[in-house]
Amino acid sequence: MAKKKSIAKAFVGVTALAVAGKVVYDKYKILKEKFEKEETESICDEVKKYNAVCTSKSIEIEDEDFEGCEIKAIASKLILDLSLAVFEKDAYINFKSDASIVQIILPEGVNVTCDIENVASGIKNLVQNAIEEGIPTVFIIGKSTISSIEIIPANFYSDDDEFEDENDFEPEDVTDEKADKANEKAEKANEKAEKANEKAEKANEKAENANEKAEKADEKAEKADEKAEKANEKAEK
Repeated sequence: MAKKKSIAKAFVGVTALAVAGKVVYDKYKILKEKFEKEETESICDEVKKYNAVCTSKSIEIEDEDFEGCEIKAIASKLILDLSLAVFEKDAYINFKSDASIVQIILPEGVNVTCDIENVASGIKNLVQNAIEEGIPTVFIIGKSTISSIEIIPANFYSDDDEFEDENDFEPEDVTDEKADKANEKAEKANEKAEKANEKAEKANEKAENANEKAEKADEKAEKADEKAEKANEKAEK
């Protein structure tokens, strides 16, 4: 009897974990579908939406007028390459980043103004603004939580010349250190999200198996009831 109880408890525990995992997985699927729907619906809009959840994504805009966009990144790495985009006027990039790495690459001939709410993140703006009239400005506005945000000019990493930081945020060595730490945190968060996703999928499979077993048990119970009814009918006759 004690053995049966322990087996029953173990089954209940596994089922509970499976159900919890399925809930997490279902939430991930719902969020992913929502993000994908937002992107699809904004295809024809002037301000497009680019979203990423638990993935790595690169968006390149070439030979098109760029007027702005919205970015959402959760436990992801997202690169927005605007190095070949056309800027006729000021543009706005609104973003929200949670445990992610977001890199924005801009062409020459644009200035940058940032208004970023920083929560335990590393933020690097490596674009050197030109003091000239008529140059379009890219306004980058958003919130960064445990993330690494980089705003860099085109071909920055391929240039041999050293870049002098104008201290838009903090001294370069301090910013680099924070960015590296935030990058590490974002990568770890991404790994955790992927592992959680795998666990959720396995839990989903277990939940489905548990449901199948429950259905089979119900079928057996129904058949047993039918046999009992037939036996009762025979006994009455």
